[in-house]
Amino acid sequence: MADENPFKDLLAHRAKKTAEAGPEREEVKQEQSVEASQPKGRKRGRPATGKRSDPGWIGRTYYVKEETDIDVEMELALLRRQGVEVDKSELVNSLLDAWLKWRQGENSDRLMGKISPRRKGK
Repeated sequence: MADENPFKDLLAHRAKKTAEAGPEREEVKQEQSVEASQPKGRKRGRPATGKRSDPGWIGRTYYVKEETDIDVEMELALLRRQGVEVDKSELVNSLLDAWLKWRQGENSDRLMGKISPRRKGK
């Protein structure tokens, strides 16, 4: 039994058909499929409205301990139950902003009060 590729004939036949159709035929097929799949004047997919498409935000990767991440997720879930919507990137941004301001001499109690929904006396 020979070590021939069982798909060799199929691939050769397909390549021959494509060559016979010519490159302009392939371009017409692609244009038609794009035109048929989307209405005029509209872009495909969801509109770009998140942090990824906002030039004011940049993506970064940081490492945190798994236990810390789990605890943060639990606290954020508790806040969501109370009607306070904060995602991790907003939390990290607020903490880094507070740290920078503290380093520049601002009052850390006041800065942390802006981040935390808890108020003294509760």
